[in-house]
Formats: sequence, C-alpha cells, structure tokens
Amino acid sequence: MILALLAPGLAGCATPQAMTVAATTISNPKYRNAIAVRNVSGGQAMNVLTMPGVPNEPLKTALESSLAANGYLTQSGTPKFYLDAEIHNLEQPLIGLDLTVTADVTYKVSGAGKTADYPIKSTATATFSDSPMAADRLRIANERAMHENIKRFLETLR
Repeated sequence: MILALLAPGLAGCATPQAMTVAATTISNPKYRNAIAVRNVSGGQAMNVLTMPGVPNEPLKTALESSLAANGYLTQSGTPKFYLDAEIHNLEQPLIGLDLTVTADVTYKVSGAGKTADYPIKSTATATFSDSPMAADRLRIANERAMHENIKRFLETLR
C-alpha cells in the first residue's frame, strides 16, 4: 500500500537533463565563459501529498548545463557575471488528460556594478500520449515549461 502511494511521487520530481537547453549559436561575446550560477530559489520539492514541483538543485544543474552547452558558463577563475534565478510561480492543473504548466521565473544577471532582471514566463503541455500516469504527465509538463523558460532566458542574452 505504501509503495503504491510513493510510486507516483517518485516519478514526480523534475530532472535536470530534461530541463537542459542544447547548444545554440552565441551572438553575445560579452557573456562567453563569463557567468556563474550563484543562487536558485523558490523551487518546491516533490511531496507525495502535493503536486510535483521543480526543486532548486535540479533547476540549478539544468541552468549550469545549459549555460555550459551554450558557451556562457565560466570555466575557471572569478566569473564576470553571477546569475540568480527565482521561481515565482509554477501554475499546474489539478486534473486533465492534457496538462499545461506555466512557469514564471526571474533571472538576475549581476556584474560590473549593474544588475539586469529578466522575468520570463513560459508554458508547456504534456498529453496522455506522453504518459498515461497523471503524475508523470505533470512532471513532463513541468520539465518542458522550465526547459522553454531557460531557452527564452538564453535568447535574451543574445
């Protein structure tokens, strides 16, 4: 009985691999090998009794992997810029066959005495064909929404 209750919960945590954005063409040399991810906040860990969330650590890992894949992550030494990300809201449906999640994240890039805020809102859907299990569909929708959010943030750096 306990295993049956925990099984959907274990499938509910977002994974960094699914949120990572693959390499694209960098057009802003200002940020090449110059950004370090300092802090990620506002995430929600998975709780069996609540809806699956996006914990801070997997999002931080996905951000670092995405920055690295796109040539923005600092490789060594002191970075020129620091990136902080705050999840303001992860709007999730309670039920449905097609589950659409909206992610609202603000990215702050600071360095050289300045701070730039990048509020990004993104939406993604997982359908019954992605998974017949609702908890798994919600995890997939969360990952897709955060992937799209990171992708849009990287596009603003160009």
